[in-house]
Amino acid sequence: MTTETARQAETVGCAGLGMLGAALAQRLADAGHLNAVWNRTPGRAAGLDTAGVRRAAEPAALMRESTVLVLCVSDSAAVEEVTFGPGGLAEGAGPGKVLVDHSSIGPQETRSLAARLAAETGAHWLDAPVSGGPQGAAAGKLTVLAGGSAEDFDRVRPLLDAYAARRTLTGPVGAGQATKLCNQIIVGATSWALAEATLLAAASDLDSDRLPEYLEGGFADSRLLHVLQPMLKPGDPRRFGSSDHLLKDLDTALRLARSAGCPLPVTANAAELFRTARKWSSPLRNGAIFDFLDGRPEPGPRLENAPPDGAQSDPGQPVAGRPDGT
Repeated sequence: MTTETARQAETVGCAGLGMLGAALAQRLADAGHLNAVWNRTPGRAAGLDTAGVRRAAEPAALMRESTVLVLCVSDSAAVEEVTFGPGGLAEGAGPGKVLVDHSSIGPQETRSLAARLAAETGAHWLDAPVSGGPQGAAAGKLTVLAGGSAEDFDRVRPLLDAYAARRTLTGPVGAGQATKLCNQIIVGATSWALAEATLLAAASDLDSDRLPEYLEGGFADSRLLHVLQPMLKPGDPRRFGSSDHLLKDLDTALRLARSAGCPLPVTANAAELFRTARKWSSPLRNGAIFDFLDGRPEPGPRLENAPPDGAQSDPGQPVAGRPDGT
């Protein structure tokens, strides 16, 4: 199916307009794919209104008029509520419809929700968590890690192209979520390694700002080295995401690993470090983990807690407007 064919054949709805969801919706609208949106908190992503995108009154109404529904909320509880709660997506779902879930939740929960949706409505489920954050979505450079049937994946691929530079079907339903957890394990552990290396560089009278330059091309080189490390300096206020969202995913990975008898000692340590750092400084500041290791208090007034990841009111992803998301 070509992009032009997809534009004509699919009616696309988007539920959940946090930072990530809003960026996805805007890219879909710019590509001419998006028909309507829903968000628990009205008024988010105002730019969509000027693009002629309609706002549905409830998830059921949005799903009823969509052939493909893109969902992006905070956690499994939010996904279940938006899908199966009163006025939820399931009330408008039916055979031939596909739900593309960009939320980051556990693979076991995903399989259960997908099976229930299929049994009750005949609709299909494609789990498709992403890596790259709202910035990657806005630039059309996300990595999508999908789980589901090859037929559903091929069907929605032209839509994914609106915001993803890379999309991979990693297996059946739930496989995308499992792959995302692997991604988060690497990100979580690497974040602390970068903070420690930055601290050691500063203590050794090196120019820690140039660490990415010094290490470029070696085995330690990575995208995180170039994106995250520059934020790891005393009091740096920049942020590209909330560590709360990462911590949620690390905890999910640990629960899955325990059920599978799979030891994850480094992940467990990284999770507890993030949990401890959260008591020290705002999860919205990526540089907070460096400040924590360096023993520096957070400069200025403390930032608000992280928005939940589905509606993502700032750098994260919540069901819009709810403190728990995302």
